[in-house]
Amino acid sequence: MAHPPSPPVDLPDEPGLTDGVVSLRRWRPTDAADVARACDDPLTARWLPLPCPYTLIDGAFYVEVLTPQLWADGEAAEQAVVDAVTGELLGACGLKLRQRSLGVGEVGYWTAPWARGRGVASRAARLVATWGLSELGLSRVELYAEVGNEASQRAALRAGFVREGVARAARRDRYGVAQDMVLLSRTADDPA
Repeated sequence: MAHPPSPPVDLPDEPGLTDGVVSLRRWRPTDAADVARACDDPLTARWLPLPCPYTLIDGAFYVEVLTPQLWADGEAAEQAVVDAVTGELLGACGLKLRQRSLGVGEVGYWTAPWARGRGVASRAARLVATWGLSELGLSRVELYAEVGNEASQRAALRAGFVREGVARAARRDRYGVAQDMVLLSRTADDPA
């Protein structure tokens, strides 16, 4: 049975999410070059269905067109993850709200190659999930990671997500091949 589309969400202009180590903010045009550099990385390209090679034009489209439109439409809050002190771009973390009418959101993230191994993804995912559950009224936030992407699964677990199982053939990669995905979630009743 098909569910009705979720009504648009009136997202705050700048949620102001931070834990003192990382901060999340809206994307800026000046982020395009760093986005292109991060997303053109072979490891990033391995796990995400991004253009390959990922160019400055792709980065500019992402920060100047796609993410502002998703935000304005209330479909997703895609944010830059930056160092809370220096402002250096460390990655991205977003909350998709396409199933909001069911009380469900979906967190996704990537970490720039120069920021890996520092807990960036887990910190950002924890902030975004907590925001969705406490401020946006979601009852459940999901996160999917390819079965082989153990680093992403570990980051999700550190962010308080619980592994539920494997969703078979749940997503297609950039080549159109169906991939099994580990499904993790946090609920409003889980500890922050």
